[in-house]
Amino acid sequence: MISTSFMSLVICFFAVYVYANSTEEIVKIVTAGMALLCLFLSIVFAPWAIVLVLLISLVFFKFPLLKY
Repeated sequence: MISTSFMSLVICFFAVYVYANSTEEIVKIVTAGMALLCLFLSIVFAPWAIVLVLLISLVFFKFPLLKY
């Protein structure tokens, strides 16, 4: 499970890199979708302890990006 999560994160980071360095609109749309899918899969395949840490940090800490 850890190797699946790690591979998914590597693909996600590569998609974000391609997104940042591309000028084509369709490439940006596809890579953004791929990055979100891989990020979701890495959370699904993560051990429960990591998922709980992510959940607790989202619930109890205030992030500037989440403010309306």
